[in-house]
Order: sequence, then C-alpha cells, then structure tokens
Amino acid sequence: MLLNRKQQWITFAIINGVLLFVLLFFPFYWKYIMDLPFNKCTMLENLHLYCPACGGTRAFHAMLEFDIISAFVYNPIVPLGVIGFIVYEIGMIKYLILKRDREIFIKPWMIYAVLIFWGVYFIVRNVLLFYGIDLVGDIII
Repeated sequence: MLLNRKQQWITFAIINGVLLFVLLFFPFYWKYIMDLPFNKCTMLENLHLYCPACGGTRAFHAMLEFDIISAFVYNPIVPLGVIGFIVYEIGMIKYLILKRDREIFIKPWMIYAVLIFWGVYFIVRNVLLFYGIDLVGDIII
C-alpha cells in the first residue's frame, strides 16, 4: 500500500502526537500507579507466573532513564519496540524530506516474528522460575 504525501504527514503527526502524549503523562502515571487498587498483574498474583506484559512499565521507565540492560531484563519487547520506532522515525523523516511516496514497510512476517519472540520469552522466563531463577525478582526473593 503506497501512501501519498498527505497520508504520510497525517500518519507521522498521529504517531508522534501519541508518543508526545505518552512521554508527557508517563511520569504522572508512574508516580501514582502504586496507589491504585488494580496495579497488580492477575496472573502474577494468582498463578505466580509472569504474563507476557509483566515488566513492561518498568522496562519503559528504564528506557526513559537510558538503562537499556534493565529494560531488556524487565521485558525485551519495550526496548525492541523503541528501536523499531526509531527506525520508523528515521525512515519517515527521510521520505518526508525527499518528498517521495512511501510504502508501508511493516510486513506480516515481521509481526509474526515479534509475536513468536514474545511467546518464547514468556515461556523461557516462566520455565526459569521452576529452576529458581527470577530475573525480575517479583516471585522468588
């Protein structure tokens, strides 16, 4: 699917607007999240296993502090998503400056690869718990 210039600018503006919103309001979210009654993961509390998204908020917070290693330990999907977003931004800026139409470059195999990686990570992280290895430190202390 080829996007014309207007569609490229609209896409670019929406994505960057969402990013700006998240970056502006994340500190407020992080400050008050512990005060909320529903701030715990149901799977973590009931099954004592990590869900695929466990650690995502902490990984995002670590990314904001440029602690890449901790972000990968908490949940690698977040830093990989940030890297993917940076690649997207560079590509969009290049195409907008060169005034060319751009094809959407997210292919179905890319989405499947991310989902498979996320699933394998979910399984490996929970299998490690049975051997007493808890990288995040929420279950085994």
